[in-house]
Amino acid sequence: MIEVATRQPADFRESSPDRRVRPLAWIGLSVGAGLLLCAVTNALARATLGPPTILLWVGILMIALPIAYRLTSRDASPAERLALVCLLGLSLYAVKVVRDAPLFTFTDEPVHAFNSDQIANHHELFRFNPILPVTVSYPGLESATSALMTLAGMSSYGAGIVVVAAARLLMVASMFILFARISGSPRTAGIGVAIYAANFNFLFWGAQYSYESLSLPLFVAILMLLAERERSPRDWARDWAIPIVLGTAAIVVTHHLTSYALAVFLALLTATYLLTRREWGWANPWRFAILALGLATAWLLLVANATIGYLSPVLGGAVDAVFNTASGEAPARALFQGKGSHVPSTPVAARAVALLAVALLAAGLPFGLRQVWRRYRSQAFALIFTVAALGFFATLALRLAPAAWETGNRASEFFFIGLAFVLACVGLERWQPPSWPWLGRASLAAALGLLIVGGAIAGWPWNQQLAGPLRISADGRDISSPPLALGEWAQENIPAGLRFATDTSAARLVLDPGEHVALAGKAPDIQDMLGEAFFSNAHWELPLLHEHQIRYVATDERIITSENVSTGIYFSLDGEEAANLEPHAILKLGNHTRAAQWSRCGRGGEGLRK
Repeated sequence: MIEVATRQPADFRESSPDRRVRPLAWIGLSVGAGLLLCAVTNALARATLGPPTILLWVGILMIALPIAYRLTSRDASPAERLALVCLLGLSLYAVKVVRDAPLFTFTDEPVHAFNSDQIANHHELFRFNPILPVTVSYPGLESATSALMTLAGMSSYGAGIVVVAAARLLMVASMFILFARISGSPRTAGIGVAIYAANFNFLFWGAQYSYESLSLPLFVAILMLLAERERSPRDWARDWAIPIVLGTAAIVVTHHLTSYALAVFLALLTATYLLTRREWGWANPWRFAILALGLATAWLLLVANATIGYLSPVLGGAVDAVFNTASGEAPARALFQGKGSHVPSTPVAARAVALLAVALLAAGLPFGLRQVWRRYRSQAFALIFTVAALGFFATLALRLAPAAWETGNRASEFFFIGLAFVLACVGLERWQPPSWPWLGRASLAAALGLLIVGGAIAGWPWNQQLAGPLRISADGRDISSPPLALGEWAQENIPAGLRFATDTSAARLVLDPGEHVALAGKAPDIQDMLGEAFFSNAHWELPLLHEHQIRYVATDERIITSENVSTGIYFSLDGEEAANLEPHAILKLGNHTRAAQWSRCGRGGEGLRK
């Protein structure tokens, strides 16, 4: 018998155990040190010591650069590359966790945590949410969280952190397998996942406890399953169909926009199969496209019909804003500017890094498109990814329209999947001179580090890159910020089932950790009521309170007496208030039968007094 030696591609060659362990040990040490630096920087920010934000970026680079450098090597095994991308995804998620621990602080997080508590406490779905009513119609994230809460006895915060971490791990692992299956190169797949970590929402917005943080990883997992099904024997088609169907159903009950995006992607994939292969055979995913469209439509009409009224003003306003801005009827949105003159703008150096990152993405696009067309134009996934790569830059234009920037921001996460694959396909050999191969790898790693830092700067307000002060110490006592103090007081002192009316920031903390229902905004008109000096039955205020069974009304005087309303749930430390450290909160009379009054927090640190 003659043995035939087959030559394996360089990407698939196994390295010796010693050569694999040593890089991973040094990478792990650097990642741990970088995460520690991020944690210390945020701790200093919470203590109002004003650490420079550059320390945060140094910590992130300590996480990303060693991983990126190793991913560009030729001798790393596929298993090692998979481990590296998982380490990158979880480490960058940990940057967000150490920023906010041990409390949900992003805008939508208390809303979803409240839904999880409601499911865990009452053992039923679709309970009322006063801040974002549409969220109860998509209970996928909260159902998973409440199940973990019940099984492990965890709080909604602890269980939510675990669920989102698992979703992040699912996303990077699925994306690696997807890119490797399409390109045939684990090296290209690892670099592609590292590039995806540079999308604007990966570090902060996409890591929050919100329904898209689970639905987007499920979306990527379904793409991976479809790619694996295509390359598998026909006899296995039914086996692959089961997780695809379950994943599709999970997305439909988790997030509205992701379910629509999945239906559109599957329809495009079906059309691409017809154009390239002229077949309706088992490999064509037309059945899954019909399933996704049918489930999303049925859920929208039968369960979540409130979504229509929720999304139509947003999408309609985005379309109008684009036309008005393009025609010159409305001014363009200023980049790197917060709302209000009191919000600090992004420094010039940080703007330069963010713009350079976008320029680098645009510069690499033509080379990536050329390589994809030369190597993968017969593959349906690769063709759709090229269209998505171009679509990403279209979403950048939406950021110039004031009412369309949020739509563009959310859509960019989906389009960036295609962009990451296209850029990963750029020929790496030309970046690695034969005499100094390390120089090309170092250049690529530096480029990836620049993309990750620039993307995070572009995707999150500058004044919120670091944590804010939620608690301060004075005269040996800990004082919570006004909204947090209200939520904690409500949790400890108010019987279950009573309702609050307050401003939006405080209302979220009354929901979680306060565990009470809180109304805010204009439906009902709490926003205008908080500005009234007195309530009376002769006017509209008290009848409104009685109608909605509101027992307590709370307002934050910073909104009335200070221009600094951007601090949200944190202490505001500007000007005179920074010197006095006086959080102001007043609870007004909510009805005639029971009244509670709040006095201002004095300099002695007594906190809120009943």
